[in-house]
Amino acid sequence: LNARWLSGAQGKIGIDQVNIAKCRLQLFDLVIADKLYDFAVEKVMCPLNNWRGKKVCNEKVTNEEHKSKSSDPLNNTDPVLIGAWVERLRPSFEIYDYARILSWKQLKERGVEGLPELSSLPSYMETLSRYTKVNLKTLSDGTLRKMRSVSLENEKYFSPPVNFCNHMKEVWTNNPDEIPDVFGIGTLKDGIHGR
Repeated sequence: LNARWLSGAQGKIGIDQVNIAKCRLQLFDLVIADKLYDFAVEKVMCPLNNWRGKKVCNEKVTNEEHKSKSSDPLNNTDPVLIGAWVERLRPSFEIYDYARILSWKQLKERGVEGLPELSSLPSYMETLSRYTKVNLKTLSDGTLRKMRSVSLENEKYFSPPVNFCNHMKEVWTNNPDEIPDVFGIGTLKDGIHGR
């Protein structure tokens, strides 16, 4: 998930922007994280919308992760470059981990059974270990113990502060509805040549 897009940030991404993005995720009726996509569509969206059809709603849902048939282009990328990229995008990884917890929780609340377990490591660590040859077993036990696993039990460590979200939701509710005046959208408001 893109921290800049979800938070509306123009400048530097800090903890407030990460929390704003997480608060915005809470506004969605259903957050669909990648590994839970099949469960969300088959078990929630199809019955809710009365969707039928072999392509979307009649496929068997399994706990197996979808594997791409094409080779992963990052496998041959310099590990130092990937490490820098992961660190730069760390706020987005943090938001993604919260989205996975939120998605899992929302599906559970809707009675969906057989959900795959969430991973025990934060996604940025999984990515680092996969592409930079960081061996997690060689890290000191203290380092791994300090890391919170991505789980429902640790939701409070990934969630934004409640008072912060309540304040942001109040601000958003009081914002006037307006169409932004940008190319493409503004033309709908004023026509191609304006008034």
